[in-house]
Amino acid sequence: MRNLDCLFINPTTHIKMPNSRTELVASVVTPMGTIALADLLDREGYGTRIVNTGVEQMCNRSFTVDSLFNKYDASVVGIDLHWFLHAYDAIRIANIVKQHSNAFVVLGGFTASFFAEEILSQFSNVDAVIIGDAELPLLELLRHKPSAEFEEVPNLMYRDGESLKKSKRRYVADANDLDQLTFSNLNLLENYHEYNKLTSFQSGDLSEIHLKVPIKSHGWTCLGRGCSVNCSYCGGGKNAFRILTGRDTPIFRSKEKVVETLARFEEMKISCTYMDFDPYPTERKYYYDLFAMIRKEKIDISSQFLIWALSEKDFLRDFRRTFNRLYSTITVSPESGSEQIRKLNKGFYYSNEELFRWLNKAKNETIPIEVFFTSGLSWETEKHFEETIQLAKKIVEEYPVVTLRCSSILLEPCCPRFLSPEEYGVSLKFRRFIDFYDALKQCAEGLSVYPLGYETNNLSESKINKLSQRFDDAIEPIVRRQERDIMP
Repeated sequence: MRNLDCLFINPTTHIKMPNSRTELVASVVTPMGTIALADLLDREGYGTRIVNTGVEQMCNRSFTVDSLFNKYDASVVGIDLHWFLHAYDAIRIANIVKQHSNAFVVLGGFTASFFAEEILSQFSNVDAVIIGDAELPLLELLRHKPSAEFEEVPNLMYRDGESLKKSKRRYVADANDLDQLTFSNLNLLENYHEYNKLTSFQSGDLSEIHLKVPIKSHGWTCLGRGCSVNCSYCGGGKNAFRILTGRDTPIFRSKEKVVETLARFEEMKISCTYMDFDPYPTERKYYYDLFAMIRKEKIDISSQFLIWALSEKDFLRDFRRTFNRLYSTITVSPESGSEQIRKLNKGFYYSNEELFRWLNKAKNETIPIEVFFTSGLSWETEKHFEETIQLAKKIVEEYPVVTLRCSSILLEPCCPRFLSPEEYGVSLKFRRFIDFYDALKQCAEGLSVYPLGYETNNLSESKINKLSQRFDDAIEPIVRRQERDIMP
C-alpha cells in the first residue's frame, strides 16, 4: 500500500436508464484545476495521485472506489465538486472514503463553494470545503493537518466538533499565481493515456459491448479565469465568479505558459486541445499573439476553440494557419434563433445577419464550425423557438460543413436565473444542494431521468424538452439527405 498526502478523486455522473439494463457514466472530465493542484502539491514534496472514477469504470467495468483503499493510504482525500452533475457521486465517494479510511475529506469547486454550508451541515462525512480558488488553501490545509488547527487556512469552511467555522482569510489567485501552475502533468492521473482518448466522448457506455473506438486524444488548456458578462443561464459568469471566488475581472495566463502546455501536449501525442476562454471578444490581441507564438514554435496540434462572441476575419485566418486541421473546430453559441431572446439572455449579443456574415468568413477559411442552440431560455415561447428551427435549417442548408446541436438548458447553481428566478421568469424546482443530490441519485439508480430543475413562465419542463426534440426532428432529415448526396 502506498502512502499519500493527498488523493484526488474525480466523481462522475451515473446514468441508469429506467426500465433498461443500459448504464452510462457521463461528465467524466477532470477539472483543469485539479491537475494543477496535484502538480503543485507534488512540487512541494507531497505525495499525490488523481483518480478519475468515470474513466476507471470505462476501462474496467469491475472498478469500485472501495478498491482504491487497498492501494492507497491517504491522509487527505480531495473530491472535486465543480460541476453540479457530480453532486450525488461526490457525496457517495465521501461516504466510501470514510468507510474504508481515516482520511480527512475536503471538497472544492464551484458547486461545493456555493453550497458549502449546506453540504457540511447535512453530510457528516465531508470534513471541509474550500470556497473559491484552492491553490494556497490546499497547501495550507496539508501544512495544518497534523495539528488540525485550520483557522489560518484561507477560503476554508470546516467542521469543528458540532459547529461549523469559516476562515477569515481570503485568497484570490492572480495572473502571477496562474503562471506558477502546471496544467499538463498528466502523469499524476491514473490511466491518463486512456483519459485523453475517452474524454473526447464525455461519456461512456458501461454495457458489456463497448463499441466506441477512440482515435482523437484531448487535452484541456487553461487560458485564464473569470468572465466579463452575465448570461442568464450560466453559473460561471461575472457575478458568479465574484460570489464564489471574489474575482471581479478576468485574468489571463501568460502566453508563454500556454505555449509550454501545448508543447507538452504535443510531446504526449495529444492530438487536440480544448480552449474555452474568451472574456473580451472585442479585444483579442492576446490570441493573435498566442497564435503567432504557437506557429513560431511549430507546435502541431488541433484545437477545439469556443468563442464567446463572433470574431473578425483575421482571427479565423490566424486560427486556420495555427492549428492542425485534422480535428480543429470553432464553436459558437447563438442559443436562440430569435434575436430578441438572444439579446435578453446572452451577455454578448450579435444579430442573425452578423452570424451569417461570420459563417461566410469561416466557410472561406474552410474551418469546420459547431453551432449550439438551446431550449428553455427565459421569456422564450414556442413561437420564438420556431425561429430557432428556421435559422438552423437555413444554416445547415447553406453551410453543410456546420454541425448543429440543440439541448435543453439545465439549471446551474449561482446563475442569474437561479439567484433571481422571478426576475428571469423562471420557477425553480431545485433550490438547495439536496435537490440536485436527490435528482442525480434517482438518475443513478434508474428511478427517473434527470430533470431540468425549473420551468419558465411560458414553457413547462416537458415542453422545453419536446422543443429540443423538435429541433432534432427538423434538422436530422436535412443532414441525412446531404450525406446521401455526397455518397459515391
